[in-house]
Amino acid sequence: MHPLTRVIQVIDAKLLAGKRIAVTRARHQAQPLAALIREYGGAPVLYPCIAIAPLADQQPLDNCLLRLAEFDWLLLTSGNAARAIAERLAELGLRLADADVRVAAAGPATAAEARRGLSCAVDHVPAAYGASQLARSLPLSAPCRILLPQSDLAGAAAAEILRSRGAQVRSIIAYRTVTGAGGAPLAAMIGRGGIDALTFTSPSAVAFFRRRCPAPAALQLPAACIGPATTEAAREQGFARLIAPSRPAIRAMIDALADHFAASTAAR
Repeated sequence: MHPLTRVIQVIDAKLLAGKRIAVTRARHQAQPLAALIREYGGAPVLYPCIAIAPLADQQPLDNCLLRLAEFDWLLLTSGNAARAIAERLAELGLRLADADVRVAAAGPATAAEARRGLSCAVDHVPAAYGASQLARSLPLSAPCRILLPQSDLAGAAAAEILRSRGAQVRSIIAYRTVTGAGGAPLAAMIGRGGIDALTFTSPSAVAFFRRRCPAPAALQLPAACIGPATTEAAREQGFARLIAPSRPAIRAMIDALADHFAASTAAR
């Protein structure tokens, strides 16, 4: 669909009008998605399933940052990673610009967070977003030394891809992902039919949603997932009505959700 057509539809039809959509992102990341749901005429219901926590021991990360000039690339696979690095550099009294290290980001939102928090240029963003895509597309020259700061829940796939391409990778935990708290009484709302769909923007949000809201009825709701890894996590958790966008971006995810409801209406 042409972008202009979509804009006209959103303005004229409010494609999510009357729909109550659960936003499971961390509290500090929820507002852009909530605002987009409102733009489409829906009602966002905040239910933070994850939260970002600092490390109990920052020394291993700090040691890497103190030696940042020894690396050729700093790879940022999430906005949370960018924020964690920015906070530790500030605490250490360091500036990324002084290290002369190139920066790569897994997608546009992560790149924007890096520019904002680290005051740096972003040298590479893959055409297809995600950590594995970043690892596959990164321009390498041998020998290439890479610092890869991630969540404590991140898998080893990106590091393994980079090593298979001949890079020397220092994978380091930069922050902890923990179960969120607060928000709407979602289980009760689902029980009385008060939620029309769920949105997930990471595999950890899916897993922690099930910890917070184990009600079987939740598995029957439309679940919009931002990308393949999140979709697969939702499938493994037993969600029956998965909605995947054509590309991993929150607007594309909401477009796909709007298309789902439009198709459901048309089929009646």
